[in-house]
Amino acid sequence: MEDDDNAIEAAGGRLGYWYTFNDKTEGATQNPPPDPTGTGETPFTMTALEPARGQSKFAARSWGSGFTGWGIGFGFDLKSDAGAKTPYDASAYTGITFWAKVGPGASTTASVLITDPGTDTVGGVCTDECDAWQKSLAGISEEWQQFTIPFADLKQGGWGTPAGTTEIDATKLYSIQFQVGMAESFDIYIDDLAFYN
Repeated sequence: MEDDDNAIEAAGGRLGYWYTFNDKTEGATQNPPPDPTGTGETPFTMTALEPARGQSKFAARSWGSGFTGWGIGFGFDLKSDAGAKTPYDASAYTGITFWAKVGPGASTTASVLITDPGTDTVGGVCTDECDAWQKSLAGISEEWQQFTIPFADLKQGGWGTPAGTTEIDATKLYSIQFQVGMAESFDIYIDDLAFYN
């Protein structure tokens, strides 16, 4: 996040860009807004941290209110060149780690979602009922907390197309996203997201 643009760090074969998405509730607002054209005309922007979190001066953030369906999300694809999403091999890692907090009065519950061939439309198993591998992040506070999520702890939500397996395929990951369900208001920050061994 420290380079203050919408691209993830281009390292280890990864190439992706942050984006937002939501349930399209009429009259609701999400910032940064989703790109309506898919061409990057409204790119995701990082938020300056005041005060900084140690050496970190920027974080990914989405905030707004009024969504009454499944809610909102934001995240990025791990390997996307010229709009073509391809799988990323993360099998050398155990899971992901990141720091998170919420703004005053915002929803304190969110989920992290990671997709693989059985849970992403690109994989061909699911279409519009893709039920990502996920983990609830209950009790996010207004103070920064570090979360460490092993791939082994991820489970499907149980509402969409079954992946056909009981665990995520870390050799072929497509995206990492954060989702907040229906809430009067939301304001969530994510920082220093990384894979860990």
